[in-house]
Amino acid sequence: MEEPVFDPRELGPDDEIVFACHPGVPCFNRCCYDVHLVLSPYDFLRLRRALGVSPQELIERYGEAYIGEVTQLPVVAIKMNPYDFACPFLKPEGCSVYPDRPSACRTYPLARYLREDPETGKRREVYRIIRETHCKGHYEKRTIRVRDFVREQGLEPYLRFNDLFGEVVARRQAHAETPLTADQLDLIFLALYDLPRFREEALSGRLEVPDLEDPAGVSDEDLLEAGIRFVLERVLIFD
Repeated sequence: MEEPVFDPRELGPDDEIVFACHPGVPCFNRCCYDVHLVLSPYDFLRLRRALGVSPQELIERYGEAYIGEVTQLPVVAIKMNPYDFACPFLKPEGCSVYPDRPSACRTYPLARYLREDPETGKRREVYRIIRETHCKGHYEKRTIRVRDFVREQGLEPYLRFNDLFGEVVARRQAHAETPLTADQLDLIFLALYDLPRFREEALSGRLEVPDLEDPAGVSDEDLLEAGIRFVLERVLIFD
């Protein structure tokens, strides 16, 4: 796998980049091979819903679930095809799940970070450009502001949920020396990835979810947000 190079310059939402990706670019779909594609909980929700499969079916047919080496949190990733290392959703005509493609696919060629201002304590977005030798999109004559690129790629809901999930990762990293129990791991996977069963557990009363007043009628997105809050407030509790 090719190692990407990050431009040293940091960009804000109003800065401009020169980039375009379309079927006429010689490297079109080249980035869909040999990728370690980790799914955030919102990525997972969008893909599962688009494919019309259960969480278990999505993992069994297209991915793998494991415990992250650094965070010890449950991780779901897409497995590349064993014979050509292509993404399983790549077809001759292009990405078969394009409207619901993961946030990593949407964000490229940018990497996004949140940085806290030491004076105000507020977080701000910082972007850096990723360059890979195979990608010819950097040579396309199109200039676009970062914020317009984010909007163009439909990234807004992804970034919102990924930032919420980032709070879970940060909480875990702050207590990395404390091992997670099997019960904690089961609850984290349930609340972040297995939303149908999470809804059932909340409806039955077996789980008390403070931010979930109507488990039956709430949208998948609101259910996921409640699941993230549940993990933060009820699961990742460290003395």
